[in-house]
Amino acid sequence: MEKIVASLTAIIQRWGPWGVFGAGILEQIIAPIPSPIVPMGGGFFLVTAQTIGGALREVIPKVAVPFSLGSTLGSSFVFLIAYFGGEFLVNKLEKFLEFGWKDIERFKKRFFEGKATDELLIFLLMAIPVIPSSFVSATCGAIRIRMVSFYLFTFLGLLVRGTFLGMLGWWAGEAYQEIAGGVNRIENIVFIILGLLALAALAFGYWKREKWLKGNK
Repeated sequence: MEKIVASLTAIIQRWGPWGVFGAGILEQIIAPIPSPIVPMGGGFFLVTAQTIGGALREVIPKVAVPFSLGSTLGSSFVFLIAYFGGEFLVNKLEKFLEFGWKDIERFKKRFFEGKATDELLIFLLMAIPVIPSSFVSATCGAIRIRMVSFYLFTFLGLLVRGTFLGMLGWWAGEAYQEIAGGVNRIENIVFIILGLLALAALAFGYWKREKWLKGNK
């Protein structure tokens, strides 16, 4: 892990905003990478201002925007696998699940599609630093959120996340790695909790499948 972090910080130091962009892609694809390390490292290495206002003016173009662009692009890996792989798996297991992808599509249309709160929820979840963005990407792919909505609101949410963490990295100074590790530990705990809740929701949905499927016909 230390070698991975050292490599990422070296990339950011050498390539500046382009390094933040590339590291943003990698942190979405390579699970062990602590996600806060990229924008916080960018804030520490690339921002030279001495005041909060000056730091904010540097963080947005040097850290937040390239981080958000890179992470949004990297999130495609998980999002597209869930988007296209979910239908394949459900249809293959239809006999055992006792419902098919068409049933899921009807359920999604009834409860998710066309609501402004869907996009707002993506934005908020992506903006909160301790919410695992990969979990959000996988969920959006599984329920097939419109791609335009996913990418737009993922970018905007990660822009807020990148700005906050970039400013935190600038403020923390040399202690940024320790703080980033703490944020990452919280994120891992949240990931486990969300995973358990998702499993519970799936189990409950399977238990109530007959009632819901009849209601969607």
